Amino acid sequence: MSDSASTISGESSESSQGAMTSARVVKVAVVGTGLAGLASAYYLATASNSRVQYKVHLFDESSTIGFDSSSITATDIDGVSRRIDVPMRSFAGGYYKRIIWLYRSLGLEFHDAKFTYSFSELKEESGDAKTYFLYGGRAGAFRHGGRPSRQGLLRWMWNLVAVAFWYIYFTIIAAFSTPKGGVSFENEVIPPQAQHKKRFGSEEAQKKYGTLDTDDEGSVEDGNREIESLQEFSRRWHIPAWFIDRFVVSLFSAMSTCDAETILNAPAADVIDYKRKSFGKPHYVLSNNSRSAVAALTAPLPKENIHLGVAVKAMLSEGTTWTIRTVEDDYHHFSHVILATAPSRVAELHRPLMPVVQHVKANAVRVVVHTDDRVLNFLESDDIRDLNLLKTTIGTETTHVLFPGIYQTTSPAPLNGDCGEDYGGRIAKDKVVSECVFERVVRTNGLVNAVDQMRRRQGRHNVWVAGSWMWDGLVLLEGCVASAEAVCEGIRRKSEDQRVPLPKAIV
Repeated sequence: MSDSASTISGESSESSQGAMTSARVVKVAVVGTGLAGLASAYYLATASNSRVQYKVHLFDESSTIGFDSSSITATDIDGVSRRIDVPMRSFAGGYYKRIIWLYRSLGLEFHDAKFTYSFSELKEESGDAKTYFLYGGRAGAFRHGGRPSRQGLLRWMWNLVAVAFWYIYFTIIAAFSTPKGGVSFENEVIPPQAQHKKRFGSEEAQKKYGTLDTDDEGSVEDGNREIESLQEFSRRWHIPAWFIDRFVVSLFSAMSTCDAETILNAPAADVIDYKRKSFGKPHYVLSNNSRSAVAALTAPLPKENIHLGVAVKAMLSEGTTWTIRTVEDDYHHFSHVILATAPSRVAELHRPLMPVVQHVKANAVRVVVHTDDRVLNFLESDDIRDLNLLKTTIGTETTHVLFPGIYQTTSPAPLNGDCGEDYGGRIAKDKVVSECVFERVVRTNGLVNAVDQMRRRQGRHNVWVAGSWMWDGLVLLEGCVASAEAVCEGIRRKSEDQRVPLPKAIV
């Protein structure tokens, strides 16, 4: 069967991945075109050398690249056409070191978004929402912070002193303490010349970084880490529940798009690690949106190797190689397969991983881009900021004021118990520009131990898994790049039979 069916149209040649007639060809299939899949494909496509030529094929059932598939173009109230990333894709300096290095190496421009914030809480008994804090962030604490309109002066001053005290205390604790059950290594970017010493120097390092091909499968129940939750950590250090609930949980619930209980039970090490590394650092956004990243990451791939609108049905073993079976065609002779897709799809396509993946929990997250300003009716006009967080009984709703008259609301909450299509009269259906639901993996103790076991299985039968959830940290974009790095190093190690550093492209 043809290997060029259902591809992006355009002229190209596989020589763009390295026309080296004497090199051994290693053919790799990447299922999924989110950031993990794109980064994996890019690293391998730019790693061809005199010994090995990597020919990478991307597969996705969507008709567009997954990393940008939900993004849209909309017109603001001034008639200006705007490209909008859906969901919002910001990345904090300090924590997102791999993404920043990757974007810089690709020549992509990004800037400090200087977000401002409002914090509000939905009162379950009355159905009303009340704003309790305004924060100016890097845009200026005094200019964009200030007193909420419906909060008395003395109450505000008391809150300000209390929040400042416990924020400083929490920051000091984050800087100098290590939660129980935290990983013994840091998720840092390692200089390329030291990569092989760090990642291939010991069996423990190999297992943790996902490059060890071992026959000891173990189980999720074997050797579980005892992990201290955020709630346990805060109690151990006597951090008041109101501070954790109103600020730490609200922010991380919005960031991770999950409910408050999940954040409280999440590994404290994840939250503390993020706080420690991102403290005082800017929150960046791409100046030319995610489309620029997609173009740069797919540039080394021949267009005929990018198979969009192609649903992968199964992976079939053919001795030492794999066949990718789709609805319409078969694609043969892949030496390696990278599954850069949702955990549920990983289990469907590679059944041996099901016993581990079944312990991974995921939530459905709704993102609505719209032009209905009623979504912020719970705020006084002077209290509206860039990011407006509404704490509810089930999580945190976040409304991002993108441009004049355009809003992006994540996890929209129905007020007054109304769960109708317009979210209790807050977002009119005729004002919805786009609405999407995506699967978001939840960082739980079960996930931590499942990832430990998945790493032990990495590379067995030349099947690899990458994704935002396949690392030791919050389920964010940094995990996509971290896992892609580890997978590609493992493939290169097997293919080139030597210890190799990261591709020079990210240095």
